[in-house]
Amino acid sequence: MTGKHSLDSENQGKSKKHKNDGEDLDEFNDLDDTITFDHIDSKITDSDLYLDTINRKILNFDLPIECCSTLATSNIHICLVCNKYLQGGSINSPAYIHSVDNDHHIFFNTEKSNFTILPEQVILSDKRSEELNDIKLLFSPVFDGLNFDKDQYYGQTLNGRKYRVGFIPLVNDTESGTESIAVLHNMLYYALSHVSLLRDLMIRHSYTDSQPLANEISKLTKKVWSRYLFHDMVSSLSIENYISTLSYKITSDLKLFYSWIVNILSKEVKIVKEIFIGKVQVSDQIVKFSNLTVDLPQPSVFKDGTSSSIEQYQLTDLIKRKNYTIIKSPKVLVIYIDRSNGIKFEGIKQNLNTNVVNFDPNLLQLGDFKYRLVANITYDNKIHVLDKVNQQYKEFDGISVKNFEKELLFISNSRLQFWEIY
Repeated sequence: MTGKHSLDSENQGKSKKHKNDGEDLDEFNDLDDTITFDHIDSKITDSDLYLDTINRKILNFDLPIECCSTLATSNIHICLVCNKYLQGGSINSPAYIHSVDNDHHIFFNTEKSNFTILPEQVILSDKRSEELNDIKLLFSPVFDGLNFDKDQYYGQTLNGRKYRVGFIPLVNDTESGTESIAVLHNMLYYALSHVSLLRDLMIRHSYTDSQPLANEISKLTKKVWSRYLFHDMVSSLSIENYISTLSYKITSDLKLFYSWIVNILSKEVKIVKEIFIGKVQVSDQIVKFSNLTVDLPQPSVFKDGTSSSIEQYQLTDLIKRKNYTIIKSPKVLVIYIDRSNGIKFEGIKQNLNTNVVNFDPNLLQLGDFKYRLVANITYDNKIHVLDKVNQQYKEFDGISVKNFEKELLFISNSRLQFWEIY
């Protein structure tokens, strides 16, 4: 892949090191090993001397914001000639040295959203920076006055291709193949970005050190719904890189991974709990839930052990079989359809229960609560999301986005569904 999708090799495969990763002590343990480089002084220039060296075709702002030399995450400057992420602008900083060694002079400051000229150590004036406004908007898109549920918006790539905002491919360069964990995660990220309440919340979200997961989901959501992309795709590499640094490792189970995402988000941004968390009565107990799990009856078989014809079940009947009584309805009801036949062995791929689950995507009624399907992740790692403007479902298969007939949703081996309350 080229352009944004081609990631600098020095920026890949690197994760942050945490001080608590090891407990070994030695005589150097009390020394501060953090190297910092000060921000440069605010000298202003109106010169356009280096603007023609900018290579927009290779700019990729989907990468983790960390220095490819020191792995530092503060005061990062992106070289607009080669797309390297480097710390600092002062003398002897990685960005400064890169400028001298490679004759690259113009950088984007990710913290201040301005343009730095090195090694001169000056800032491009606001007037001259207007010529680079498209780069600013690529890094930090704006959404004032937009209503994605009522109006459709289009962007235009560097090569002049139009794309529908919100319905572009979500890729990840670290893995390939439709069954990779990265693709599975992308389906979940794509679903979350099409839940209106969460999408709007993440678009309004401002970066803060105390909310690292929310920062990453916000960054990705803004890219999916941006009108200012240089290429008609975005990458999830940044959030995947962040998750890879954590001790949590249950990432191949979609249900558990979704539950973990919602749990952490609810702690970082309290209002998320109001979106996804409900209360349900099961037998004599009232418990909180972020998703309801339903099981399919095991397929009937002939005497020779082969499966009989495919059977059909109503989703509402499967829910009733679990004796769920919703006490507090979440604004977004998430349903996990377990097709494992109750048999799970780690490392061994089981035959899926392919019986059909029938449902009306326009209406799922549970007691007094009515829901509409907005996202449907399948067992073959595809996702269907609702285009609310045109009342049309679209399918993302990990490569492209295309229209999908809602009458075919029920035969798609649904796995994880997102239903928004009316």
